[in-house]
Amino acid sequence: MSTILLGLVVGTGCSGATSSAASCTGGRAAPGVTPDEVRVGLLYPDSGLLAGAFPALRAGVDARLGEVNAAGGIQGRKVVYEWRDDAGTVEGNSNGARELIDQRGVFGLLEFTVAATGSAKYLADRGIPTVGLAAEDVWTRYGNMFSFSNTLGAPIDTYGRFVHDRGGTSAFLLYSAMSAGVSGATLRVGQSLQALGVQVVGSHAYTPDADSVTDVARQIVDSGADTIVTMLTPPALPPVLRAIREAGGSPKVVLSMTGYDHSLLRHHGPDLAGVLVPVFYRPFEAGGAPITHYLDVMARYSPQTDDPEQEFGLIGYIDTDLLLRGLQAAGPCPTRQSFLAGMRTLTHYDASGLIQPTNVGATRGRQPTCFALMQVNPSGSAFTVAQDNLCGKALGPTL
Repeated sequence: MSTILLGLVVGTGCSGATSSAASCTGGRAAPGVTPDEVRVGLLYPDSGLLAGAFPALRAGVDARLGEVNAAGGIQGRKVVYEWRDDAGTVEGNSNGARELIDQRGVFGLLEFTVAATGSAKYLADRGIPTVGLAAEDVWTRYGNMFSFSNTLGAPIDTYGRFVHDRGGTSAFLLYSAMSAGVSGATLRVGQSLQALGVQVVGSHAYTPDADSVTDVARQIVDSGADTIVTMLTPPALPPVLRAIREAGGSPKVVLSMTGYDHSLLRHHGPDLAGVLVPVFYRPFEAGGAPITHYLDVMARYSPQTDDPEQEFGLIGYIDTDLLLRGLQAAGPCPTRQSFLAGMRTLTHYDASGLIQPTNVGATRGRQPTCFALMQVNPSGSAFTVAQDNLCGKALGPTL
């Protein structure tokens, strides 16, 4: 990973003069753009079954915007946002996006949800810049949607490689029933396992508080699987693992696609002992200038956050940074069209060292083939870096 380029941070904040901003008034001004600010929308589930999965996300957004605005904004404009709660539902997502675009006139959206299907076509038809969490297949379809990491493209063999290397031979897939996109991503992990000879012996779409955790655990144990792959909200995982052990299960490998959250360990650490979590950004345990800078920004601009070392806080921070880079690339008089064009010029984006360099415009439909692998230690008190750069290769076309 590269070190933080402080000059780039300052340049992102201050490049361009207020006179340039003033020249974009009248008929040349894009929606949400004034001489003094760019107003964007934030759409995420603040209520409903999925709200617990995003406890730190807004803090990450606030921290990155606080930093850039303290440095003068983008092209002399402060970047501010209005937010709406989509409750993690397709209907809520559609209503929230339409209200932000049609009624509030925002320039574009930061979107962190598993219900983006509700508004994706509407936003694409209007060329609305959208940056956020690529958790559904729609993020691979539309040219207006960007994310720093896409886990929804063609399947990769990396997951299968490390499960196989750790002695896994058969797997059970457990995923959230709340999103079709999550189901598709889980199936791609299953393809990765099968490519390395790990048989998928069962799967279940799980809804916490509606499904019996005891029955689900018994189903997993009865399947004979020695590997469990989960794609659940982080709070839903500990009760499932506890129930599996109470039912006599002792899996060789537990791979959770989410859950790199230090606050989760404080409450459920022993239940999570041994769990492996892939991350597509620099782990907190790796330290270095990028992590030091992130933690400092979180402390200064989101001091209300109890623990900044949470995956959704960092994801919110990085995707907000990506939005800011797009605004910078759009020039002194940004339009939605120039933003989309500018995003495709970001061919070596690394979030100032927080992620591996990526070509933003070329990643749609592709999964990163390399990532860090974190593991909860035997006592459940901390994460350790099981492997800092685990790599594989793409297997084939998107499902």
